[in-house]
Amino acid sequence: MKIALACQSILLEKSLDIFLKSYIVPYKQCDFVIGDKKIEIDKPLFCIATENSDLCVPFSKSALMLKLEKFYGTLLVAKPVEITKQVDVKELEKKITKLTDSFRKNLVKVIKEHYDN
Repeated sequence: MKIALACQSILLEKSLDIFLKSYIVPYKQCDFVIGDKKIEIDKPLFCIATENSDLCVPFSKSALMLKLEKFYGTLLVAKPVEITKQVDVKELEKKITKLTDSFRKNLVKVIKEHYDN
């Protein structure tokens, strides 16, 4: 589990830094981001706030870890679908390449036959 922090509250960010020291990484390397406000980012967001969030304030370290493990588990379940899509795209690319190669060969054959006669 690799986590980046994006909190407006300095106190919350410092607390999370202490609780999650071994999990904190730079944004580009993270699996998800923890923040205290809904923000538009290209990574999953675990939100800590007072209402309608993944974890409400105040919280204990154990409550935080349990919620984070559950959140991370849902991310891991979603990833195999993306891998399957990538495999499907590669298979489609192979089929298209084979089809276009065959078309090119047939086209060259027809052109040669036409001009040889």
